[in-house]
This record gives sequence, structure tokens and C-alpha cells, in this order.
Amino acid sequence: MKKTTTFIKALAFTLSVGFAPLAIVHAQDKKTEISVKDLPRISTSSAMGNFYASFNGQNIPTEFLMTNLKKWLGTDSNHTFELVNAKTDELGIKHSVFQHYYKNIKVADELVLVHERNGKVTYVNGELTANINLAIQNPLTQAEVENIVNGDLRSKGVTFADFEQVITKVYTAKGVDLHSVSQIDVLSLNTLQGYMYYVDNGTKQIVKKLEKIHHHNISPVINNISAVKPSAGITSAVSPLLDTSSTSATYYKGNQQITVDSYNGSFRLKDNARNIHTLDGTGWNGSGNAATGLTGTINEYTNSTADYTATATKPAVEVHWAMKNAHDYYVDRHSRNSYDGNGSIIRNYYNINFNGNPTTGVPQAPISGNNAAAIDQQGIVAMVYGSGLYQGQAGYFGPVVGIDVAGHEYSHLMVSRTANLAYQRESGALNESFADMFGTAIEFYSNVNPNWTIAEGIPNAGLGATYFRNMANPNGGAAQIGGQQPDTYQGTYWMDASNSCIPNNSNTSANNDNCGVHKNSGVGNYWFYLLSQGGSGTNDKGTAYNVTGITIQKAEKIAFRTLTTYLTANSAYINAYEQSKQAAIDLYGINSNELQQVENAWCAVGIGNCADLLAVNETIKADLQNIKIYPNPAVNGQFTIESTIKGQADYEIYDLSGKLIKSAEKLEKGINKVNGSGIQSGVYLVKINADGNVVSKKIVVK
Repeated sequence: MKKTTTFIKALAFTLSVGFAPLAIVHAQDKKTEISVKDLPRISTSSAMGNFYASFNGQNIPTEFLMTNLKKWLGTDSNHTFELVNAKTDELGIKHSVFQHYYKNIKVADELVLVHERNGKVTYVNGELTANINLAIQNPLTQAEVENIVNGDLRSKGVTFADFEQVITKVYTAKGVDLHSVSQIDVLSLNTLQGYMYYVDNGTKQIVKKLEKIHHHNISPVINNISAVKPSAGITSAVSPLLDTSSTSATYYKGNQQITVDSYNGSFRLKDNARNIHTLDGTGWNGSGNAATGLTGTINEYTNSTADYTATATKPAVEVHWAMKNAHDYYVDRHSRNSYDGNGSIIRNYYNINFNGNPTTGVPQAPISGNNAAAIDQQGIVAMVYGSGLYQGQAGYFGPVVGIDVAGHEYSHLMVSRTANLAYQRESGALNESFADMFGTAIEFYSNVNPNWTIAEGIPNAGLGATYFRNMANPNGGAAQIGGQQPDTYQGTYWMDASNSCIPNNSNTSANNDNCGVHKNSGVGNYWFYLLSQGGSGTNDKGTAYNVTGITIQKAEKIAFRTLTTYLTANSAYINAYEQSKQAAIDLYGINSNELQQVENAWCAVGIGNCADLLAVNETIKADLQNIKIYPNPAVNGQFTIESTIKGQADYEIYDLSGKLIKSAEKLEKGINKVNGSGIQSGVYLVKINADGNVVSKKIVVK
């Protein structure tokens, strides 16, 4: 077998289209000639072939670019591209997606995205390996590949799908290797394992496997702590009828409005209008199918009245309510009906066992329920939630059903149907980060005590943690449950995800979180927080930053467009940086404050350069940083702001969820007494604005 170590310096390809090459073309709206040398330079950002080229302001006709792609990118006739889809969005921008083939073999993950408006190219990006020099091996049979996979997975009840011959890219310590492989989708529901396997056709070795079931990872280091038993689920009936409004009791958020349906004289946790169905997974037998979801003794939650109030059903009601909000959020904010945009059914299963028996293939009485996961494989789409048991013991965690957790898992399904970010290294960290961003955005959309922590209330306080992750302060998570994350790219707590890192698999004892997918998501999380709320400080690289928040409503639009329009499977943080800038340009314009703050927020987390900050006066910047607030903590909301700012300035007080607590008041030079009587105990942000420049200071109120 011949393999190629690829260091990508030039990118090139040929489209399988019938245009004759042209040297020049007359632009329709100008009397000038355009040549290939006038096309913008291509920027390559990774050895995986991620690239982009901005055509903003170039006025290049799409037809001219398509005619001259071969000349522009410089590839040979072995490379062809097949149009996968093309659509025009609500902004009037057309997006065409092309799949890359080498000698008629698909190059896995390699897509070229051409974006245009009114017949003129705006942007081109994607993944591409141009200098392929690889012998295409004779394919293995599917039976051979299944035998190899079974030897690696060692689990009963394994099903296979989507057997295909592809060329794949694999990280190595030296760069990126290309392999001619047999690719196969592998699912074991009884042990909740799902992978895409890549088996080299020459060596018959597994060269890569990508995890497909995304877990809400918890890696606790637990000492002896007293137990508090979580609640369990209940059982009952089956089938559909009339939707009915309900006020029911959730586990963490009190009584909330949900929709149930009437059936045989009782009411189920089923919302037919939104296509949401919440079921009891206690009797799941480790199997499932595309038509009905998970199977076994899967019971309906039923109640004699529309309002569910029993303690036993609170976790399931929480999931059902969370999915109502997740569904409505994506419809209202992003015009996306269900995770796939096609209104498909959303199935939730509470009280799932996450540790089936790999020998017998049968799930045992719950061994571990301190997890939640999203499944989207082989036609089975489901979200599963644990009751909180840790290694069979109660008391460490409550039911893993909070609205941001459920929104996180639902968003994983959306990610898998859009950019499909590979679940390893930085692309996997982005996958997790986008799930956190939208899970939190869903919580804010619900407007029920929203905040910037993930899964608050689920860990037992005795663990030294009251949440899993903190988007407003990634460093501040609890070490006991692996919650400490970096807030700066390659800064404190960053997990080294270098090419030599091997993702978790059965051939290694390394428990490395697929090379840091949960750990390193803190960088993207903090970017989103700063873009929404604003903040200033100095990052781990010693760079001072000042970000003016643009609101979570604008930040989520930029994040959603970045993910669904511009990112590809192996995108890394540098690609999210570049493509989020283009998303901001699409939405708000090239000279917009929104674009500037996108850059400032990335600079704050250690990527790119801080923008000009609207020509901030250096004296004002220094004065803002030198503002003093005391005493801190403040008693009964009474504290002092000491300012040296000479010009106009004001201050506001927000809670950590972003809710305005005290409206803007003028800030005088010198001593300013703040009367915050009536403000409840907690942590707040004092946001000070001077000539459009903002700094936020934390204040603790006792």
C-alpha cells in the first residue's frame, strides 16, 4: 500500500462541467477585462485542506470563476467535482456545494462551497487536497470489513450501513496521511456506541474511527459524598389523538406550560403539532429501528389529567418542556423546523442505561445514568437522558434533563445535518461548543431564569460543583467533574490536540476525550459569551481586549450562519474565525460594528487580531480599565464607583444571565455612590460606557 503524507501548499481542482477555458472575459457591468490573475488569492489554513478566498468587492461573475476553476486552482484531470446541492437563502445569496473525487473515488469530507449573489461570487471555501499521489487499492468485501470491526468493537447487537470506498485523511505526528479505505457506519445500541470506521484496503488496518453518538460528557473524580436519591420514571400506554394545553411540574424549572395529547381517557407526553414524543426508556432492550426509534418495553408516560404533577414524572416533563422550547427556538430564530429542517419527529427517552453488557448485548439494570446523548445513525434519531446514577450509585447527580442539556443534545442533531463537524480535535471541540451555544440560546429563549452555566443544578453540591461548564468563565468550572476549560486558544487548561493525539478507541488506554472535544470547547463558548455580553481584560497570551456585546440575538444569528453555511467536517478554530467574519458581513455588512465585535471576541480568546475598536481614545481605554468598585462584596447593594473619566459616561447593572437590573445612570468623574437596595444577593456585572467604549466589572452583592 502506498500512502502520501500531505503538506498542503497549493489547492487545485477541475469541475466536471463543460465550460471551455477562457483567458479573459468582459464584465457585464464594467468596460474592463478580467483575467484569472485578477482572482483573489486562496488562503490555506490547515493540513486537512481547509481553505477560503474572499471575493468581497471583486465583482467577479460566477460564470467566469466556474469556467476558470482549473486554471485558478491548478489541478490535473484526475480531480473532478460533483454538484451535491444548491440553494438560495433568505439574504439572496446562492450556495453551491461540490463533492471532490480523485480518479472517481470520493475524497471523504472534501467539499467546495461556492457562494454568490446576483451572479457575482462573494466567497469560496471548503476542504481540498490537490496534490494526491495515492494508489487506489482493490476494495475489501463488506464481510471482511465487518469482521475487522467486530474484532475491534467487541460488542453484541452491532448493525452496519453505508459501506463505501473512499479516500480519507488521517492525522499523524508528521502531518496528514491519505488512505484508500473501506468506510462503514457501525452502531451498537445496546452499548450506545456508534462510529464511522475507515479500514485501509491494503493493510486491512483500522486507520480512523469517528465517534457518531455525542455524549454530554462527565468525567468525575469523586470522593466519599453522602447520597441523595434522584427520582425514577413511571410506565403506561401507547398511540395518538388531540393536543391539549397542560401546566405540569418540571424537575428544575417549576411548573411550565407544555402540550400533551389525549388518548384512551388519559394524557401522554406527546405534542403532535411540534412532532415531539417523550417516552420512558427504563425497559429499553438495547435495540431500535428507524421507523419506531428505540425498542423493547418502551412505555408511554400517561396521566389521568392533562397536568402532570407527580414527583416521578418531573424529569420526563422537563425533557418534554425543553424540547418544546428547542423546537420553537429554531423555528422562530432560524426558520428551521426540527433538527433536519423538515419537521421530523423528535423522540426523547428518559431513564436510559448508558452501560449495556457488551458480552450478552443486553442492557442491565441501570449501571450509569449520569449522561445524556444524541443518536443520529442508520435512520435512528433519538435523544436519551440518564436518571443521574453514577456507577450504580445515587446521590452524585440529579436527572440529566436540564433545558440547556436537552437543547445541547438537540443541537448536536442539527450540527450532524449541517457542517457535520468531525468528533475529534478542534472540529469536535467546535461541535461541542456550538451545541453549548445553542443549548444556552434555547435557555435564554425560554426566559425562565436563563444563565451562562451549563447543566446548573445537576451535579450534587457535595462534588464541589453546581454545574458542568461555565461559558462566562470557562476556567472557573469544577475540577472534580472535569469542568475547567480554556478561555484562550492553547492557553490555561487547553488539551494538546496535536496530530499525534489518538482519539479514544479500544486499542488505546488513553481517555483523552477524543483529543479534547469537551475540554477545548471552552474557547468557542467564551467567544460566544463575549460577543453576546461584552467584556474586557487580558487573555492568557497577554493580549488586552475590549469587546462590546452585540446581544445574544445577533450573536446566535452569526453563529448559526457560520455553522450551517460555511463550516465543513474538519473545520478548526481558525476556520470558525474566518467564516464567522464572512457570516457577519453577510448579515450586517463589511463596515458593521457586528463584524468588528466578532473580530474583537476572537482576539479575546487568542485568535486573530483585535480590531481598531472604533478608533478608541487611548486615554479613555486607560480610564476604563482603572475604574475602581468597592466594597466588593457589597452589603445590601450599596457600593462606590470611583472614576477618572473626564468625558460623558454612564453605568448599568446586569445579572449574569444578561438581564438589566439597574438602568443607565450618569457616571461622574470622582466618587459615585450606587444605591442598589432591593438587588438580591448574587454576582452582577457593572457595565460602564464611555463614548461608545465599554468595560464590565464584577460586583458581588451580599
